[in-house]
Amino acid sequence: MKHELSLAEEFGSQLADGTLAARFRQQRIEPYLGLCEQVVLDFSQVRSANSSFINALIAGTVEEHGEAVLRQLVFKGCNAVIRVLVQSAIELGLEKSKRIDA
Repeated sequence: MKHELSLAEEFGSQLADGTLAARFRQQRIEPYLGLCEQVVLDFSQVRSANSSFINALIAGTVEEHGEAVLRQLVFKGCNAVIRVLVQSAIELGLEKSKRIDA
């Protein structure tokens, strides 16, 4: 089963509030990681974002679940700026999860 979330529908074309992203992650992503093969984060129609939002959304998930969660998460419709932010958030989450495991 696949769970797809349109971030533009949820937040509009500019993603900027890290607190909202953290709440969204806890309520709309985390519960589905144990239920679905894929959780798709659709960034189509998102024009811009800041690191606070993307880190709260993605780095926290990777930190909590480790590298294995990257087999479940799908990042769809990322423009060049979003792609860089997502990659940075993944790296941050991996770095933090390694500190926890150590």
